[in-house]
Amino acid sequence: MSLKIVGISGSHRHESINKKLLDFVSEQVPSHVEYEYVDYSDVPLFNQDQEKPVPESVKAFKEKVESADILLFSTPEYNGSIPGVLKNGIDWLSRPAGQSSIKGKVAGVMGAAPGQGGTLKAQLHLREVLSHMDVDVPGQPRLMCSFAGDKMKDGRFNLEGKDLETTQNLIKRLIEMAEAYKKETVSV
Repeated sequence: MSLKIVGISGSHRHESINKKLLDFVSEQVPSHVEYEYVDYSDVPLFNQDQEKPVPESVKAFKEKVESADILLFSTPEYNGSIPGVLKNGIDWLSRPAGQSSIKGKVAGVMGAAPGQGGTLKAQLHLREVLSHMDVDVPGQPRLMCSFAGDKMKDGRFNLEGKDLETTQNLIKRLIEMAEAYKKETVSV
């Protein structure tokens, strides 16, 4: 059964550690699962007056997300919550009304931070937003990458030990959930 993961970073910064975390995780994905990173930095600020017709950049973003069986979010934590750009992207994914590109998806939530918090608050807020939108996010495992700079080598993540095990378990859990959803869909 073929599956596709689409990675979404909560930061548009060129050297984002959360984009780098997605890059690391993409290398852990089994060969039978496709991985694609989606850049949505050209998506405008949400304005309901601009949703008909949907802007081309938003259409492209929605199409990539719709092609996924699994969404994998990696979010920084800004002021105790998710970044505005990530919330904006999610808002566009839910619109126009009745045309959600995200509803019913399986999603993983993770994050990296230079400090001790490991994006705990942002992940909790993101889980709440996704749950409200009928996105299935497993409660465990949770990848909260604290002191991210210490876990990088040559500008790339190098997770080992418990962090690597958590990463692998998260991928495994998401694949199991997506496969179960596909089987349910086929048997209905």
